[in-house]
Amino acid sequence: MKIGIDARFLTHPQAGGFKTYTENLVNALASVDAENEYILYLDRSPAPEAKIPRRPNFTWRVVPGQLPMIGMPWREQVGLAWQLSKDKPDLFHAPCLTAPLRLNCPLVVTIHDTIWLFPEKFRQGKSLSLQRKMMERYNHLIPKRAAHQAAVILTVSHAARESIIHHLGVAADRVQVTYEAPNPMYRRVDGCENIEAMRQARQLPSEFILAIGSADPRKNISTLIQAYASLPANLRERFKLVIVWTHTLLTTELAGQVERLGLTNQVQFLKQVSNEELVLLYNAADLFVFPSLYEGFGLPPLEAMACGAPVVAANNSSIPEIAGDAALFFQAEDATGIASVIAKVLADETLRLDLIKKGYQHVSTFSWEKCARQTTGAYKYSALV
Repeated sequence: MKIGIDARFLTHPQAGGFKTYTENLVNALASVDAENEYILYLDRSPAPEAKIPRRPNFTWRVVPGQLPMIGMPWREQVGLAWQLSKDKPDLFHAPCLTAPLRLNCPLVVTIHDTIWLFPEKFRQGKSLSLQRKMMERYNHLIPKRAAHQAAVILTVSHAARESIIHHLGVAADRVQVTYEAPNPMYRRVDGCENIEAMRQARQLPSEFILAIGSADPRKNISTLIQAYASLPANLRERFKLVIVWTHTLLTTELAGQVERLGLTNQVQFLKQVSNEELVLLYNAADLFVFPSLYEGFGLPPLEAMACGAPVVAANNSSIPEIAGDAALFFQAEDATGIASVIAKVLADETLRLDLIKKGYQHVSTFSWEKCARQTTGAYKYSALV
């Protein structure tokens, strides 16, 4: 088969879940499939460091998408559709929720979750720019149409699958689960020289709790800060709360919360953290906390487990499914309950070591090669539908 993939996130600078999924899936497909021909549709010419497979059965095309305001929708519905009509693939995979709707071949679309159906649920009253309103509207309408046109819908957890079937009204046999996995770079680091160098460069204490924030209020960092404030004073003195920021949008607001709670010397924000540095942070952390209000999958708990950090996490959406018995859970909205679970793990070395051991065992069951093989199976199935 000749398979087209909208691989714009291989070259788009925006970090996050879509980029992680696209990079890892495409490169895993290159490692497991030498039979099918792949055309990767990028949104700009690739930089030297772009993670594009160098295999005989992989080629790429640039379909630009930089027009002001309408860049991505125009690229997807006009530019990409036109290029596909020329290339005539046997199948097209849209891995990042939206898809061109005028196609002359079967469509496979990956819908990672149903958060896009309820954007107001996690917005917390934030006002939106005109461009953001337009994109939100596009991301609400197009995936619904794409889901009903698709031969196969891929998603990343059984929790997400059930939500897709329920909210979109699609047939259950058209929705397949392909689990994501941590990148192999997330692993236990032998020796402590690099960790110690990172600790000194970032001025980190010898013991700390780690969390990850973003521009999305759904990550629930405000509640985590409240929970941390209610920990016993001796635990806060011993374990600083270190928050990695993948986007700076909410840092000013949460820095104000930290100051009001009198935690200025106990909570530390880290910005511009590379993936390589994040590996070292996971390795150095005494505990990783994941308080998200909703996840279609949620990679950070598995990344932390792969690096030997014990994990506590929210008990909603897909998170218990993905973390399994290798984490302890809490109600995401309950700051007191979060504090209780954190204190329990920090006070019990035997429990921490047990979570670390279970984490290594659990995370070993996930791999991008497995995801890629399941995806190629979905491609074959879509050709028969």
